[in-house]
Amino acid sequence: MAKIRSGHPTLLRSRMKCEALRDRILVDQQLQQESHKPGHLPSDDPAASVDPRTMNYHSDEKPQPMLDRQAPSRADTNEAPDRQPSRSAGRKVMSAVRWFFRLALPLIVIVAAASIMNMLVATKPEVQRRQAREQAYAVQLVKASPATIQPDILVYGTVSAARRVDLRALVGGEVIWVSPELVEGGTIAKGADLVRVDPFEFEGAVEEANANLAEARARLAETRASSASEQASLQFLLEQERIARSDLERAETLIKSGSLTRQALESRKLTFSQREQAVKAAQNNLLVQKARIDQQQANIERLNWKLEQARRNLTNTTLTAPFTGVVLSKSVALGRSVSGSDTLVSLYDPQELEVRFTISDAQYGRLTSGNNQLVGRQITANWKLGDSIRSHKAVIERITAEISAGDGGIEVYARFAKGTDLRAGTFVELVVPDRNYSDAIRIPQAALYLGHTVYVHEDGRMQPRTVDVLAYLGDDVLIDGSALGDEAEIIATRIAEAGPGLKVVLPEAPAQDSDESNNPPAQPADQTERTQ
Repeated sequence: MAKIRSGHPTLLRSRMKCEALRDRILVDQQLQQESHKPGHLPSDDPAASVDPRTMNYHSDEKPQPMLDRQAPSRADTNEAPDRQPSRSAGRKVMSAVRWFFRLALPLIVIVAAASIMNMLVATKPEVQRRQAREQAYAVQLVKASPATIQPDILVYGTVSAARRVDLRALVGGEVIWVSPELVEGGTIAKGADLVRVDPFEFEGAVEEANANLAEARARLAETRASSASEQASLQFLLEQERIARSDLERAETLIKSGSLTRQALESRKLTFSQREQAVKAAQNNLLVQKARIDQQQANIERLNWKLEQARRNLTNTTLTAPFTGVVLSKSVALGRSVSGSDTLVSLYDPQELEVRFTISDAQYGRLTSGNNQLVGRQITANWKLGDSIRSHKAVIERITAEISAGDGGIEVYARFAKGTDLRAGTFVELVVPDRNYSDAIRIPQAALYLGHTVYVHEDGRMQPRTVDVLAYLGDDVLIDGSALGDEAEIIATRIAEAGPGLKVVLPEAPAQDSDESNNPPAQPADQTERTQ
């Protein structure tokens, strides 16, 4: 005990509580044993009726340790035996009271709540139900007035140059001069000098070609002189041959008469033969001289062409504008070395502009139906410049020879008149006049349902009508109005719940029995623009 008392206060208190609990259990067991003995009477002492289990064992009063106490003796436990039965009866009564409140009180609360609820339901005021009102939609109407209509097909295209040229360097060399007017977007007059290449080598080529030509001409003159000498020599040899032939003929006559010896005859034959061979040699030499003359003449012609080429190359050292045009791009600078494959300047003629655009198969079919011709049709090109629009006239000039499978349409080219202020690459809006449609009505595309049905206004109700679609025009559509008549009122507002007999009202005369808060005006459904 000395160790416990001198220990930690928390451990000491825990140990003391355990000892007090053990003492209570022992006392409770002894009381239960005594209460079951025969002849035992309950005690009237109030102190004896206290339930040891209700005792406060957490009091500040420190109980004595179990080791310092003495266990109660049998005499103490038998003291006042008549008080123990009264304590047992009190515990039973208290237990019965507790169980009563645990079970009966919730039932009482439930019954009371149910009674109150029934009373509230029985006494609630009656609310009169509102009568159901038919929903109505506010719509806009289009008066059906069939007429002959020529709509416009709206397409878009890009302006391009019908006459465009890429100027390349005609000769290679170093650029020694560039025109100050050669700037992108600038206008260049026809024949104006644009770029100059160093002409030194080309001037030398011209001088060399001239020298070669002079040398060839001199050789030709020499050959002709030799030919003339050969011609004169041939004439002399022919004369000698003629004399030798005459002498031979006379000798043959003399040999028959015996006036001339055989040896003299043979000598004359030899002389004639020599003269004949000399003539043939001279003739051959003359033919050779004539061939040389022809050769020299051909060489002179070749050298003349070389001279012309050298002179042209010298001229081509200066690049000039072939027509009056606008500089689209340039890629040349002073000191740059260029070759014959380098593109230096790109020009286009501002007076020769055209626009290219694509139309669908359906549009092409409408434009060329009947006796209508697409080529030669006049169109209008609108160029939007901020808040202003400039309109230019153009005429369809040609149609592409091949239909592109990727674009899915037909390309058309229209030529602008001269003097337009458009530039190449301008994106324009094109208005192409369509064919004429008789008995046609133009309505918003939102008024068309299922591609062939419209609703008309009759006695405040929607009534369907089947129509034929003539053409789609962006957000509008042309329908055949011959089946509707002039008095029909077509509902132009899109209604998702559209159907026969649906009630509609006009915004100018709203229905008296419609609740505006519950029946908002019908909103047009989403529309998808399409052009066919």
